[in-house]
Amino acid sequence: MSIRLAQAPEEIAECNCSLCFSHGILWAYYSPRDVVIVGETRTYNRADRESPNSDLHFCPVCGCTTHWAATEGLKKRMGGEAFLMGVNMRLFAPAQLSGLKLCFPDGRSWSGEGPWDYARVPGVMP
Repeated sequence: MSIRLAQAPEEIAECNCSLCFSHGILWAYYSPRDVVIVGETRTYNRADRESPNSDLHFCPVCGCTTHWAATEGLKKRMGGEAFLMGVNMRLFAPAQLSGLKLCFPDGRSWSGEGPWDYARVPGVMP
């Protein structure tokens, strides 16, 4: 399984929601048109949400989280299409991430509507 990106991310997000925190994920956000996933993935949805916004995809061979994509419920709530997905940048070599802006969305406090706040001041990937 592999992931191809149209371009390097401008920034990486370390969300503090319970899902992202427990999986140790660093997200880069893209339009689905700019990401090619080659190979099979399986999906997981949060059991603690009645109508989750994202399908969390993982590799069926190694179990690593690969990306998230909008659920049909989110697409419907957004008028039929969602223009955002997340790619787990922990799957890429650290040298490819060095120097990128690192931000800290406060997903733990986010209601699921509108923009999120940030848990702390952005930094730079080492």
